[in-house]
Amino acid sequence: MSPNLEHLLTELHRQPPDRDLGGLTVEVNETLAERAAITGQTWRLRAAVMGLLVMGGAAVSASTASAVAPSTSPFSAWSSLAPSTLLEPSE
Repeated sequence: MSPNLEHLLTELHRQPPDRDLGGLTVEVNETLAERAAITGQTWRLRAAVMGLLVMGGAAVSASTASAVAPSTSPFSAWSSLAPSTLLEPSE
């Protein structure tokens, strides 16, 4: 270290603290407890919203799945484009 910095740190070490540090631990613990409570509330809210979204998605999926008729043949989706229907004479 430079001699000037060494001198400044020595002087700082000799001075008493500018405030009482006795209640610092209590203040820090209170602040951490407040932050933990806010974080817990945030995660509970996120979980509740996610649950509602999943239930809503399941309800929509169930309602649309029952509206779609199952196909009886793997080619039934394209049966209107089969060559036999395209080449028939129109009336």
